[in-house]
Amino acid sequence: MRILSWLLGLPVALLAIVFAVVNRHAVTVDIWPLPWDVSAPLYLLVLGALAFGVILGSILTWLAGVPVRGKATRESRRANVMAYQLDQLKVENEALQKARQTALPRMEP
Repeated sequence: MRILSWLLGLPVALLAIVFAVVNRHAVTVDIWPLPWDVSAPLYLLVLGALAFGVILGSILTWLAGVPVRGKATRESRRANVMAYQLDQLKVENEALQKARQTALPRMEP
């Protein structure tokens, strides 16, 4: 998995570097309903928008997984409780079996 991330990440990083070097000229972006103008290098605006999208998508994906992780936590706790109860029942069963063997006389042929 680590090799795959390097194989995919390295070309993407190289493309981002080439894009940044080629698109260094400043552009002005008018944020329409607001009275602001942003003047920055083109690569900074494009890569910044890309980074913002990745971060926003990551946050939304994490938030969408909250119910699933909560259910997994609850089920894990439930499984642990059931495993403990099973162990307790096994101990009780062994004690009952021993008591039954000592209480019942063996019939000799």
